[in-house]
Amino acid sequence: MVLAGILLVLSISMVRGQPWVVKGTLARSEQGKIYLASYYGDRFRVADSMETGSGSFYFLLGEQHSPGLYRIIYNDVYEGIRSENLFIEFIFNREDVEIFTQEGEAGEAEAGLVAYFPGSEENRVYGEFAAFEMQYEDRIMELYGELNPREGGDPLHTTAVREYEGLQRERDRYIDSVAAVHPELYATRIMKAFRSPFLPGEMTHRERIDTLKICFFNHAAIDDPLLLHAPVYSFKLLDYLSLWRNDTLSPGKQQEAYAEAVDRIMANVSGDPALRSFVVEYLLEGFEMLGMEHVQLHLADHYLDETCESDIAEMVQARMDGYRKMAEGETAPDFVIRDTEGINRQLSLLEAPYVAVMFWSTACYHCMELIPRLHDWYLEENEIGLEFVTISIDSSREQFEEFIRMLEPRWITAREPLGWEGIVPSMYHIYATPSIFLLDRNRVILDKPVTYRQFLRAVRNLEP
Repeated sequence: MVLAGILLVLSISMVRGQPWVVKGTLARSEQGKIYLASYYGDRFRVADSMETGSGSFYFLLGEQHSPGLYRIIYNDVYEGIRSENLFIEFIFNREDVEIFTQEGEAGEAEAGLVAYFPGSEENRVYGEFAAFEMQYEDRIMELYGELNPREGGDPLHTTAVREYEGLQRERDRYIDSVAAVHPELYATRIMKAFRSPFLPGEMTHRERIDTLKICFFNHAAIDDPLLLHAPVYSFKLLDYLSLWRNDTLSPGKQQEAYAEAVDRIMANVSGDPALRSFVVEYLLEGFEMLGMEHVQLHLADHYLDETCESDIAEMVQARMDGYRKMAEGETAPDFVIRDTEGINRQLSLLEAPYVAVMFWSTACYHCMELIPRLHDWYLEENEIGLEFVTISIDSSREQFEEFIRMLEPRWITAREPLGWEGIVPSMYHIYATPSIFLLDRNRVILDKPVTYRQFLRAVRNLEP
């Protein structure tokens, strides 16, 4: 039987081609599972696993495994202290990879373990680039504060400008030299994707930001589908969007700025369907977490096409379609919900001339700031007879009840045990908190304020 098994493995290898081996030994690895994880888009996924008793591991990768960044995930025990889900990252580019770890120079727990990849040119080049980038970023940040000249002339400023510009040129030469010597390496693809425009040292901070907004992708567009197997484009997208964040803008203006950023990003994404699908879905998911519905609508209207077929794309498309039905001038759905006093409340039977239906959660920082201010307004300034129906989507009853005990609300308060998937949140197509619907007595939507200032503006001209 053993011989038959060996012959079967050999016959499969001959049909599929010789598999590549990823093997090694991890110092201090705990007995148990070791996982091999592959990267795609913006997250790692477990590709294989095995039991180990000594920290040794052995994985076979075939043609179905794309070149890219991978992880070995394991648990570590040092002097009786257990550390879970430690990992070693490495590049697999359809070659055998050997990995081993040993103590850092200090030989102590704080020094950690150092990974080595004997014989792997991919991982040697990648490791050297990672070290170069860390030193480069550290020095650039040190110089940044010295670039603004002081009155009366400053020789340190001139020196800082010269070094700042020299570092950028040195980085370009480094990337170009590696690309010339190792054009076939996956590590080279990663390095080239992180190329950036040259910024003169005499520029002001604002000028640098404005220049990067325009030129960020000039030397490294999002055009290599193979780099979806490494955390390259997700990092680049975050870096680029950070240029557009402006704390002085109102929430509405900030969303307009991000919508412009989205258009500039998509103009620099190639026509490859996988790339465009990833970028659109990544942006949709990110702006959903930020509760920026107008940016999501912009994405859905302009870029959510047939190339996006994942669960997140389908979910957002459905929510966007539903959200459009909840526009100002439309009639809000009627509902019945049981409040914290055990009373069933039906929206259409409330006698108040105006009703604000608010969905919130204790996990929402903005909600925790907004609700006390709205409650104070409700108790002290409510001259139009507006009633609040606040519906928590908290999954934790304890956190919800603790907050209610502190607030002691006088308005209608309810909790939807099923959270986002509850009947009323689903009827209102809720995908961000806080979500507020200001209604008249006929349940017609008058406004959907997000901030306290927007709420005050919305109720200012309402008559009792």
